[in-house]
Amino acid sequence: MKYFRIIAVSLLILLALWKLYPHFTDFKRLFALKDEINYAFLFLGIIAQSGQYIGDGLLSQTLLKMIGVRMDFKNTIKIASLNVLAAHLFPIGEAGSIATAYYFYKKLGVSTQNFIFLSTSWTGITFSVLVAMLLTSIYFIPHLPSINFHSVGLGILALLIIFPLLIFLIRQFIWEKLRAKIQKMDIYKGVLEYKDNFPAYRTAIFSHKLLVLEAVISAIIYYGTNIVTLSFSFLTFGAYPSVSVLTFAYTLSMISGWVTLSPAGLGAAEATLILVFLQFGIDPPRAIASVLVFRLITFWIPIPAGALSYMSLKKQIAKDNLKSQEG
Repeated sequence: MKYFRIIAVSLLILLALWKLYPHFTDFKRLFALKDEINYAFLFLGIIAQSGQYIGDGLLSQTLLKMIGVRMDFKNTIKIASLNVLAAHLFPIGEAGSIATAYYFYKKLGVSTQNFIFLSTSWTGITFSVLVAMLLTSIYFIPHLPSINFHSVGLGILALLIIFPLLIFLIRQFIWEKLRAKIQKMDIYKGVLEYKDNFPAYRTAIFSHKLLVLEAVISAIIYYGTNIVTLSFSFLTFGAYPSVSVLTFAYTLSMISGWVTLSPAGLGAAEATLILVFLQFGIDPPRAIASVLVFRLITFWIPIPAGALSYMSLKKQIAKDNLKSQEG
């Protein structure tokens, strides 16, 4: 899996460099863009990024509310802000974020089976919203980018060969080695409990239609504020791609990050964004500068906030444990 991630991300980056090659002579303009930076839009982009954590925290709180678990909104936002930090510490796709969230939700009193409901329903809702945003953007973009269908066909053929092979390797070698250990873990018991109680969880979703709507709106906020941040990143350098193009590029970059299992889409997201914007005729230096600023805001700047959330949660959990012991 590690080598698959490295190969997939490397191919995306090489493809982006190949597309950029005819424009290498223009790269001296990339450094000149520092004199055109609009710091007001840069600041607005940083502020807009906070909406991702609000949407994430609200979505988690809403899903837990469906199954009768009350959770402080501040705590769900803190755990949401840990995702980027966890991606740095445990760079295995989304596994680091899930493991970190599981640890803290468990400490805050959320059972394993309830966390499994939270993580699976969170993924289902956000993925559905992302696909809906992608399809909507395709409808509104002025034209689809030119596609080499021969290359696409070869890519699909490669995926049809690679994925069954990966599944076989995981099943034959990794799963057989880990199954005995996993069965001894607390989370395995929680999986069995979740499986047994699945009808109750399903009923909880269908009986709370307003909460489902609230969850969908939260997911839209989660992704929408990232798109707003991306638009401000372009405005920082005086570029104005349409909302449909921004949405199309962003959703594709998210999907490429998931497929390659790259931590928070690192490498894959940047390459995909640049490729899409070049296909739509965005000035290469401005496209590169805007994408780098966007990733700076979404991937690197939140690290200190994640570290503060980590310390705050650890302090709160220790305080709660002390109160329970005194009681």
